[in-house]
Amino acid sequence: MKWGAQDMLWWLLALLPLMGLTGLMIRHRENLLAKMADRTVWQALMPNRSVKRRRTKNLLRTAAIALVLLALARPQWGFHWEEVKQRGLNIIVALDTSKSMLAQDIKPNRLQQAKWGIQDLVKQLKGDRIGMVAFAGGSFLQCPVTIDYAAFMMMLDDVYAGIIPRGGTDIHQALKTSMESFDTESAADKVIILISDGEGHTGDPLQLVPKLKEQGIRVFAIGVGTLEGELIQGKEGFIKDSKGDAVMSHLTEGVLEQIASQTGGFYVRSASGDFGLERVYKQGIAPLQRDEQESRMAKIYQERFPWFIGAALLLLLIEVGIRPVRTPRKAALLLVLLLPFSARAEQSPRELMKQGLKHYEKGSYSNALQALEKTAADFPDIGNYNLGNTLYRLKNFQGSEEAFKQALRTTDLDLQAKTYYNRGNALLAQTTQLADPQQIDQAIEMTRNAADMYEKAIQMDAVDMDAKRNYEKALKLLEKLEEQKKQQQEQQEQEQQKQDQDKEQEKKENKQDQQQDQKQDDQQQNKPDDQQQDQQEQDQDQQQQQPEDLNDEQKQDNQSSAQPQTAEQMTPEEAQQLMDAMKQEEQNKRAELHPVLGAPVKVDKDW
Repeated sequence: MKWGAQDMLWWLLALLPLMGLTGLMIRHRENLLAKMADRTVWQALMPNRSVKRRRTKNLLRTAAIALVLLALARPQWGFHWEEVKQRGLNIIVALDTSKSMLAQDIKPNRLQQAKWGIQDLVKQLKGDRIGMVAFAGGSFLQCPVTIDYAAFMMMLDDVYAGIIPRGGTDIHQALKTSMESFDTESAADKVIILISDGEGHTGDPLQLVPKLKEQGIRVFAIGVGTLEGELIQGKEGFIKDSKGDAVMSHLTEGVLEQIASQTGGFYVRSASGDFGLERVYKQGIAPLQRDEQESRMAKIYQERFPWFIGAALLLLLIEVGIRPVRTPRKAALLLVLLLPFSARAEQSPRELMKQGLKHYEKGSYSNALQALEKTAADFPDIGNYNLGNTLYRLKNFQGSEEAFKQALRTTDLDLQAKTYYNRGNALLAQTTQLADPQQIDQAIEMTRNAADMYEKAIQMDAVDMDAKRNYEKALKLLEKLEEQKKQQQEQQEQEQQKQDQDKEQEKKENKQDQQQDQKQDDQQQNKPDDQQQDQQEQDQDQQQQQPEDLNDEQKQDNQSSAQPQTAEQMTPEEAQQLMDAMKQEEQNKRAELHPVLGAPVKVDKDW
């Protein structure tokens, strides 16, 4: 047997004082009882009391803790042989952990993007030895060069901004520590991958260039950040300098480029979706290994820690089943008989999850919803993800988007990428339910958020073609909605102008009619009597001829009504009908953008 983390075995010594403490607590309890009543009457006062049961429970708890510590020490026995290509290359990753790496000009921040890029690099290594140096104002060897990639990944997960107590950025010290970390007796090629924003505060790293050349060490530099810079986000807001001003961090490329070019490497500036380590490996590191490939058989030991974890859980279950007092035999027998029925009465969250997914696959989304709603609390990430898929199928896009929002709290990067994609789908689908033209601003905001979700999904999974297509569709839809909003505003302005002109014209006509009536009244009063009589006769003649005149006027009205209306003669009702038709056409186009959801995720491992 061998141990993968042998240092954890020292923690077993802590169990000795723990056992002594529990023994003292039991004895203290006995002394308190002795003060309350004489030991001779304990049996009569407490017939079900059992000191043996309490000691057994304490012993089981201690044994379970011991098994967990043994599991953390990673016991290994049994092995298999695996062919490993030894390419004779040693790699040291010098990772900047200063607070400036918390700047969010590259989402979510510079340090997290660097860690993701290193993880992708490790997946491409086949037998190469890799180590890591963390640095800020100082530096130390976080992980020696090794081919145990699992151990390297564990060390990488432990890195955080501020792991080096001394602030600042000392690239000179980082390169010096990296040089000292190589095996001097090894004839293998040596490579340093320097990942930093280049803001050096102490030391001159260019002084180490002659030593790097002498030892045959190539330096490949990755510049993290943007030239425009970004404020540094801390736990309690933006980080400020001694004057109280917020600190702006910029990418400084000059030193990084000089070190890389003078040592035979090259410099790469990172960007969203392309951190640059893949380019460094393919164009810089891979060519160094082509003439030095050789194969060997490596002994890979089997990890056995799950057995210890299982044994610890079993002891804890037994400890829970032991009552601190004696149980009457009849009651105990009844409890044993009812135990299977109580176990069947209530389904576990895992079984509910499987049941809900079966209904989902069959298309019975209502039944799936009833089962999956109960699992969201037990499985916050996967449970909410599957719940969001089900609500989406039931056309509850708002509830679906909220469930995907809760699922984004997961630490599983693959699930996080799928959740970003599906949340964008839910946001985009909600815009099809906004039929009122007054909701155009809300539709624009949802479409903009959907595009942001797709962009984040692409950043986490650069080969996701569905996310890229939906991202382009969302941008096109956003452009159409903004154009439609502009048209609505112009149409409203035209309608308002038309109404103002009609009111002004109506006022003018009323004023002219009043003036005409007043003029006729004045003329009528000034006429002599005989003229008035003649005027009455003329009025009677006109009344007799009025039907013919009305027919002529009707003909003229019919002729004028047969002429098509111009844009200026369009009524507000007709304008509203035209806008509704345009809105319906836009909804039909948006309905065609319904994307395909990501597949539901099963609970295949113990979460």
